[in-house]
Formats: sequence, C-alpha cells, structure tokens
Amino acid sequence: MGTLDYIKKTREYLNYVEEHVLNVQKAWKVMAQKCKHMRFVYDDVFYHSISSEVEWHDASKLSEEEFIQYRKAFFPTAKEGKYELGDAWEHHKKNNSHHWENWTNNKGCVWHPDDWEADCAHMVLDWMAMGYKFGDTPRAYYEANKDKIVLPDYAIDFMYDIFDCIEKD
Repeated sequence: MGTLDYIKKTREYLNYVEEHVLNVQKAWKVMAQKCKHMRFVYDDVFYHSISSEVEWHDASKLSEEEFIQYRKAFFPTAKEGKYELGDAWEHHKKNNSHHWENWTNNKGCVWHPDDWEADCAHMVLDWMAMGYKFGDTPRAYYEANKDKIVLPDYAIDFMYDIFDCIEKD
C-alpha cells in the first residue's frame, strides 16, 4: 500500500471536507429562504457576515494545525492506529466561531455579544449540513447533545426559532 494508501486516504478526507462545505452552502440557501423574516437574514450586515463565514466554512481543516491530524483521525491508512485530535480540535474550535465553545464560556455566558446571533445561526447551519450527511436534523442533534452544549437561554430560544422555521414546509 504505502504512498498510494496515504494518497487515497487524503483524497477521501478532502472529498469529505468538500462535501461538508457544499452542504453548509446548501443549508445557508435553505435557511436564508425559510428564515427570511429573522434579523440575521434581512439585516444586510448579518446576512453578508454569515455569507462570508459560509464561503470560508471550516477552512482551518486545511491548515497545518489540523489537516494531517483530522485525516489520520477520520481517514487513517492501514498502518495508522487510532488517532486523537487533541490540539487540532482545540485549534479548530478557536478558529471557527460557529462552534459554541468559541463564543460562550462553561457557564453559558456569551463572550462576543455583537456576534452571537450570526455565530449561533452558523452553528445551526453546520448541524444542518451534518444532518444532510447523516440523516438527522439540527434539532435532533441538539436534543441528543444538549447536556454537553452550554448556551444561554436566549441563544437556545433563538436556535429553536430557527429550528421551527427550517422545519416548516
């Protein structure tokens, strides 16, 4: 296997990242249409901020701090054993504000009060994209993981408003 195995696994990882980014872009189109009455869509500043974030979604997964580590963790070669993300996951969260850990603390207090709404909407987009891949919804993901996700009540209410909008036909 050797070099060809590394190339194959690297290609699989890149295909996965590309699919996820395309799914985030698809989710943004859906969310922007279904949530058009919400401020993060009708306000040009919020809309363009989220659109820019969507365009560059998870770009850090291509960085030297994350690329090889993520590839080894999710697409290991035959010779590679189980790999823990560790520092790569910490780098990813710190460099991608759509992860709640980046904009709240462990008591659910928001660190960046001006940005939380866009970051929260982008977080839901990320969950929508994962749902396209794995067959669930952002609401289902949140419900299954809410004991680990620390958010202030107003962000949870906002998130449920988004869930209600995107689930309407």
